[in-house]
Amino acid sequence: MEDSKLVCTPKVIGCSLISNDESTIVHQPTYRSMIDSLLYLIGTQPDIMHVVGIVGRFQENRKESHLQAVKRILKYLQGS
Repeated sequence: MEDSKLVCTPKVIGCSLISNDESTIVHQPTYRSMIDSLLYLIGTQPDIMHVVGIVGRFQENRKESHLQAVKRILKYLQGS
């Protein structure tokens, strides 16, 4: 993640996440830990509140596409 390209927005415009995605399932403790970290950061970065709420909905049925969305938020935070 340190060498990743920075992004200007925390979410891809026009892209919506769905629960019945066909991609592979992600390790639950890893995904939940990332979401918890983002929830902690909402206090200092309120601009990510909406998108963190969206990815937080998928903690039970987390897929690779949801993890990519979480990683995009982290890339956004790294650049801000």
